[in-house]
Amino acid sequence: MSEDGRRRFDGRVAVVTGGGSGLGEAISLAFARAGARVAVVDIRTDAAEKVAGACEGEAKGYACDVADPAAVQETFEAIERELGPPEVLVNNAGIARRDQAAQDRMLGELEAAMTGSERHSLGATVRLSDEDWDRMIRVHLYGAFHCTREALKTMEARGRGAIVNMSSVAALQGLPGSPDYSAAKGALIGLTKSVAREVIGAGIRVNAIAPGGIRTPMVTEEVDPRLLPLLIAQVPAGAMGEPEHIAAPALHLCSDEASYTTGQVVSPNGGLYT
Repeated sequence: MSEDGRRRFDGRVAVVTGGGSGLGEAISLAFARAGARVAVVDIRTDAAEKVAGACEGEAKGYACDVADPAAVQETFEAIERELGPPEVLVNNAGIARRDQAAQDRMLGELEAAMTGSERHSLGATVRLSDEDWDRMIRVHLYGAFHCTREALKTMEARGRGAIVNMSSVAALQGLPGSPDYSAAKGALIGLTKSVAREVIGAGIRVNAIAPGGIRTPMVTEEVDPRLLPLLIAQVPAGAMGEPEHIAAPALHLCSDEASYTTGQVVSPNGGLYT
């Protein structure tokens, strides 16, 4: 809070996609505490409304599939009409896909690496269907593009705005057994850097966050419980991160304190990737 009692985001509208749980929930609540009017966007109506109800101050839940451009346009029009023009956008909506066969093989490969036994491919790319690949890309990459396009219509006209795209450490080092997720998150970094250079002249900044393993439903429900402790053991910090570890840099990157920061990738990952 500033000396005059104002909070960092007083009077600003923040849109958080995938805001109904996990990282999106923590980010929505954090923006609300910092004074923003928050639009919690999620494909699940009940989840969006529940988080909006838990926010301090003014917040509203919106049901939207970000992979659907018409739905995104309609949602942003509703947000501007009901809360005001968005000045902050966090593209956090995402999905995961559990390939149990790949995780089973990964367990075997870890054992083989320790014992010096013969090693094999996880086989994930060969098994990956066009439908699964397409859905992963559409939610993560198309979704961020659709929302960015709508937000920029308002931000460019006002000459002010900040966008954060939620990438992943998978984009930086690759996630074995998840070529679709790694590719989608990697593409988000390319989108971030391109749009950042495009719109900085209009007073708009675009950055990305690439989290490591964070304790969210997407991780705890999609990763085999036998594999999880082995993955955590590879993290120098010795533990998974918490959603609040991602909410904090999201707020910073969207604040006036980061006015000289654009086109960057911040990766809170406990030392997993440096």
